[in-house]
Amino acid sequence: MQKIVYMEWVKLRPRAKYEISGSGVRPVHIDELPEAREALDINDFNLYGYRPLVQKIAERYEVAPEQVVTTQGTSMANYLAYASVVRPGDEVLVESPAYEPLIDIPERLSARLTRFERPFRDGFKLDLDRLAAQITKRTRLIVLTNMHNPSGVLESAGVLAEVAKMAAKVRAFVLVDEVYLDFLFEQRPRSSVHLASNVMVTSSLTKAYGFDGLRCGWILAAPDQAKAMWRLQDFFGVNGAIPAEKTSVVAFERLNYFVERTRAIIKANRPLVDQFMAAHQDQLKWTPPAGGPVCFPKLRSGSATKFVEKLRAKYEVGLIPGHFFEMPKHFRLGFGGDHANLQEGLARLSEALHAPD
Repeated sequence: MQKIVYMEWVKLRPRAKYEISGSGVRPVHIDELPEAREALDINDFNLYGYRPLVQKIAERYEVAPEQVVTTQGTSMANYLAYASVVRPGDEVLVESPAYEPLIDIPERLSARLTRFERPFRDGFKLDLDRLAAQITKRTRLIVLTNMHNPSGVLESAGVLAEVAKMAAKVRAFVLVDEVYLDFLFEQRPRSSVHLASNVMVTSSLTKAYGFDGLRCGWILAAPDQAKAMWRLQDFFGVNGAIPAEKTSVVAFERLNYFVERTRAIIKANRPLVDQFMAAHQDQLKWTPPAGGPVCFPKLRSGSATKFVEKLRAKYEVGLIPGHFFEMPKHFRLGFGGDHANLQEGLARLSEALHAPD
């Protein structure tokens, strides 16, 4: 049976005492959203989206409700977006490096996978000329993340608009995973869904707001495309998870509070990472992220996979090895968690970097 190796590894690996591998912010405790207790209900009816939740998402991202498809997290959203347009034999272009599930979905849809590079040497930025040379008449979908996962690099709206134009010439779609974009706060650009009718966008409440357990994800797309995705949802069930969807509505009603909560976490933690990287230039290179809770440093020498294994076994620190993102000399470091845990984790990481092999 086929499997997504990264997902299995993340779910089954023993957790380290000092985890600095997370890709979101510290989880929200229900005491931080007491209104959720009163709003909670077990049963209601979801007619192609729980209407209050669809409306909240539409308002926040300035789209019509008929452009919103609610899903079980961003992973489900990405799968539905692919499946709504890709047919056997179609060509799918996916960025490299990339989050593993984005690479595996085309195979499950019997599509042809082609990669376009976002090189570390170029700061993980898109090269439009190189991408254009890879688009063919068989290209049906171009997939990328913004901010980029795992580096946190932001691509401009102008560049993404050019990608949409190139795709439109061969009647292809563009999928932009924007799950990290809300970490830019007031500097957050307008969602890429507004760039062109062939652009689909996915996101969720999980990464930027600490609501992983609600599994509140969504797709933004042109109305006809959204309708096609709702029809695909019929294969997965009749109704949504009403308790989670009602609680998600309450979360949206309090979203300004959780924006400030996330801002405070990142404001406290990001300087620790900046200082750490500045102090370890002899051992590490990086492209500083535009925002968000992750970065993707490169070891100047040696295997990051072996280093991460040693770090867990000897120093009780957890990181994500870069081979899961096709770059085995890198590792992903997360800084959206507990401040003291990050401090100690970075101190132990420093010790490991200075230790003799």
